[in-house]
Amino acid sequence: DPACVLLPSSTEEVSAILAHCARRRIAVVPQAGNTGLVGGSVPLYDEVVLSVKSINKHFEFDEIS
Repeated sequence: DPACVLLPSSTEEVSAILAHCARRRIAVVPQAGNTGLVGGSVPLYDEVVLSVKSINKHFEFDEIS
């Protein structure tokens, strides 16, 4: 089970959460669509789940990068 589920509402909040977790060496499991097709976003231990489903934005895609 996850330690907690975080639901940021902006990319700034995502950045702050990731910086906080990195400083404290807290494992993070990102979740978006959460379809469960490959099990890649399923927490195994006590990681923090970072769900971005509440961020309703379109992002630009840089094809060159």
